[in-house]
Amino acid sequence: MSLYNRFSERKESNDFQYQVGNSNEAWVALLYACMLADGKVSDVEIDALTTMLVLKERFDGDDIAVYFEKVADAAEMIGPVNLVDVAAPVIETPAKATLFAMAVDVVLADGVLEDDEKLMIAYIAEKLDITQTKVQRIIEVIMIRNAGNKMIV
Repeated sequence: MSLYNRFSERKESNDFQYQVGNSNEAWVALLYACMLADGKVSDVEIDALTTMLVLKERFDGDDIAVYFEKVADAAEMIGPVNLVDVAAPVIETPAKATLFAMAVDVVLADGVLEDDEKLMIAYIAEKLDITQTKVQRIIEVIMIRNAGNKMIV
């Protein structure tokens, strides 16, 4: 199922309510949703994202694996779009542009922005209230930076 269909047919779970524990978990949730844009999350993607997160001071002392486990379970129950809906309001304004740039970096790791990834990035930009001008600048810079990257599978 494409992400377009996932947007129009939101996954609902009557017996499961996901609540973000803190803003760091919200970061992981948004970035995980980006990885799920193509319908699956690979170990390589998780390793790359983990590296990105451990380099951020804000995650010092946090057990990122716990966040991943909780977010992956939630994503299975409510899907990536609802994951973004729950996590985005928890993100503090000064961190929104940084987190959005990381989200773009996650989907552009291979230097290509697929249709499902475009939809997810546009949705996250909207939910984080990132201006279209800033969205375009961030995507352009990351595409330049990632040009010629090797894909590791």
